[in-house]
Amino acid sequence: MFDSIAGKTSRLGGASLLFPHGIRRVAVFLILLVISSGQMLAQGSGGAILSGVVTDETGSAIPGVTVTVTRTEAESEPEVEVTGMDGDFRIANLRPGTYRIESALDGFQLVSDVVTLKTGQAMRISIELVPAFGETLDVVGEAVQTGEVAVLETRRQSAVVSDSISSEEIRKTPDSDAASVVERLTGVSLIGNKYVFVRGLGERYSGSTINGAVLPTTETEKRVVPLDLFPSKLLETVNVAKTYTPDKPGDFGSGVVELTTTQFPGAASFKVTVGAGYTNATGDSFSSYAGGLDRWGGGGQRLPSSVPDAFLKRRSALDPTGFSSQELETIGEAFIGGWSSDTVSSADPATDFSMTFGNTFGRFGVVLSAVSNHKYDSVDEEQRFFGLDTGDVLVPRNDYDIVTDRESANTGLIANFSARLTDRNQIHLNSVLTRDATSENRYQEGLNTNTGGFIRDYRVRYGIEEIFSNRLRGDHHLGGPGIGSLIDWSIAYSEATNDSDLRENLYRESDDGAFALQAGFAESGKMDFHSLEDEIRQGGLAYTAFYAGADVTMSGLVKAGVDVTDRAREFNARRFRFAAPTQLRFDLTASPEEIFIAENIGPGGFEISEVTGVNDAYDAEHTVAAGYLMADATYGNWRVVGGARYEDSDQSVRTFNPFATANQVESVNQSQDVLPSINVVYQTSPQTNLRFAYGRSLNRPEFRELSPFTFVEVTGGRSVAGNPDLEQATLDSYDLRWEWFPSGGEVIAASLFYKGIDKPIERIVQPTTELRTSFVNAESAELWGLELELRKSLEILSPALRWWTANVNYTYINSEVSVGDQLLSVVTNTERPLEGQSDQVANAALQFYQPDWGTMLRVLGSFSGERLTDVGSSGLPDIYESAYTSVDVVLSQTLGRMLRGLELKLAGSNLLDEKREFMQGESVQRSYEPGRTFSLSLGYTPF
Repeated sequence: MFDSIAGKTSRLGGASLLFPHGIRRVAVFLILLVISSGQMLAQGSGGAILSGVVTDETGSAIPGVTVTVTRTEAESEPEVEVTGMDGDFRIANLRPGTYRIESALDGFQLVSDVVTLKTGQAMRISIELVPAFGETLDVVGEAVQTGEVAVLETRRQSAVVSDSISSEEIRKTPDSDAASVVERLTGVSLIGNKYVFVRGLGERYSGSTINGAVLPTTETEKRVVPLDLFPSKLLETVNVAKTYTPDKPGDFGSGVVELTTTQFPGAASFKVTVGAGYTNATGDSFSSYAGGLDRWGGGGQRLPSSVPDAFLKRRSALDPTGFSSQELETIGEAFIGGWSSDTVSSADPATDFSMTFGNTFGRFGVVLSAVSNHKYDSVDEEQRFFGLDTGDVLVPRNDYDIVTDRESANTGLIANFSARLTDRNQIHLNSVLTRDATSENRYQEGLNTNTGGFIRDYRVRYGIEEIFSNRLRGDHHLGGPGIGSLIDWSIAYSEATNDSDLRENLYRESDDGAFALQAGFAESGKMDFHSLEDEIRQGGLAYTAFYAGADVTMSGLVKAGVDVTDRAREFNARRFRFAAPTQLRFDLTASPEEIFIAENIGPGGFEISEVTGVNDAYDAEHTVAAGYLMADATYGNWRVVGGARYEDSDQSVRTFNPFATANQVESVNQSQDVLPSINVVYQTSPQTNLRFAYGRSLNRPEFRELSPFTFVEVTGGRSVAGNPDLEQATLDSYDLRWEWFPSGGEVIAASLFYKGIDKPIERIVQPTTELRTSFVNAESAELWGLELELRKSLEILSPALRWWTANVNYTYINSEVSVGDQLLSVVTNTERPLEGQSDQVANAALQFYQPDWGTMLRVLGSFSGERLTDVGSSGLPDIYESAYTSVDVVLSQTLGRMLRGLELKLAGSNLLDEKREFMQGESVQRSYEPGRTFSLSLGYTPF
């Protein structure tokens, strides 16, 4: 018997698995980049940037203020900008010289001052307006606030409890994707390296947006968006909003992860980065599938185009609608291809490339960015599946060693455009494309009691996931009551696709020690093909009126709006296998590439058969029409943001036989809800806030959870039965936070939170032949926790530590859900913590930064406590992942004195490489070491 299955793979249309119109999208992006780069080079650099914020005497931002900047030395056209909702303005590409700045708004005194700008300078000013009857005004020039300083200032002024991280902070970590970035924030943990848990609540309770557009999902059975699809280099900020306001969707749950890419560039910028990395596979023997991946993710073996749309079965006297033996032989030969791996003696290093350009051209701004990563990794994992023996002793029924070699290619593109039509009217177009492709080879061996012996299982899989999001929005400042008003609108279209193919074969050891293909088992000669398309269309319109009291102690806004979101999803699967008679004329100890050949396919040999299930296709739609009314009022040191949102939800899923679409079964879930919320901020000092918040939000069933039929998860494992009687869950959330911002870039905060959940949707296990899962509404669940955060310079301890800063956060979470006794359920524990919730989460960063040297050293640590991963059944204990700690190090050095614009960065991730263990009772059910990674990159910024 062969020790390592290897064979030349045959790509059957692999190149056509590129995403729809992918080449066209990339070509358009590159053309825009070339054109913009040419304009940038023609225009040159060195322009100054003037930015700032306009506030009233209480420190509250004032939108709609006209800021006019005029050069005093020579006649020139004035530059005009209108402050946005956050009171900010920005004017770029100003020539060196002296400028007069005037800020005007009806009902307030005209503010005028003079500043002098130098070549390439970035100046940020703070402008304070007082009513026309007031006495004083201030204009203060200061260094531009960027990165964490600006993010924390935005957080200080925010109406809600939130946590953010800027691109500046992201660059100081080794994190390559948004999921890893979000995990650095307070109270956030990660499951499977891609699913975000906010304050202990699972992925079903959180939402994700990019540039304000709700993201579709590439997950076939869930609504959650895997955030590892988004390269971190595309992001300007990542914000997690933890308390609810009426202008956010009603399925807010535990929070919303808000990804933002660079919007309107402050000045001309251009950066190129290239890098290489070392993973646990680099330099070692590596098994790749179907020849691996190209840089854009092409690969795999798609369903042959010659396979008919009809269900494949043999024609008989009783059923003349099938296919003849000769036809099935021809169809079966079309499936000949790669069943195992191509093994190379040494895996290549990981590679990384990124390029970003931004500039403004008069009233037009553009940001273009591209990221491409390619890497290899390998995981050696042990898994055991237990049964109960006499005395409730756990006995391993199946005991495996599993080695998975995975090659991945990730690509991301953004194209953001902004146009100032007039001084008070702006429009913005944001487009994001992200694409993640993986090919993997899995080798599994060990004891399998179902087959009665020692087995070897060979599986190869290719998958490609893509998200394409577009959002067009406009801001229009108007006159009206009070101190003006604003109309803002947006329309968005986003699409997610997921295409994959899988092939698998099972061998068993015989008495003479040879391993032979088990032709009668479902895992042998197996070929699965899956396709998902998820679309979201959004539209929103809001009107905001601003006001200010005569004595300046009272100001605020009233906002009313409507939102419509329509989601549509289609999923199709086709499953095949090569079936064979009891006696075969060829050697089953050979490799799959030697067994599944043309000579062995036909009468007396293997015959292609289809095993697609009658519920292997579904389409679904969910429409939510919403209206909301809210007010944001500041009176003295108090700020209150309150209101309510009304949502009309219509959710339906149609499950059907892919070959008999007329026989559909539809499940419907409809609801009308009013969702109130209030956020209160008391400013105990200019740098200190005390916050209280309450909000009601929803968690609706997933599409597949409503289907009344049993289906097999795409990822394998247990079968799943939906429940058409599921109801949506309701969450009542309470938050209390104290936060102090001692100086720019520093914060000390403490939070308490509580969530009560009515009718939470929980998984149960049903006692079928192979145990299947289903979903029910439990009676209730509750969760409470504590968050602590510190970002502080260590100069407070000693002047010698002025270059050192510390960033620490810690979260403790306690939860309990009572599932109760459910019909046909064999769940072992009916009262338990929420699934996936870590009881403790902590992050720490110690940083040394010497600006004169251009040197930055950062050591990062993270800790995740014990968490429930799998619900036990039939007396078997629940499975918990043990606590683990990881440590990362980043060292960067600018080379400006020697080579202007160059930066060298060295990063090491998971340096401890602590073993991950999953415990079932006192026994290890699963364990693996994720491996260390190291990377070296060189970035070049010409200006």
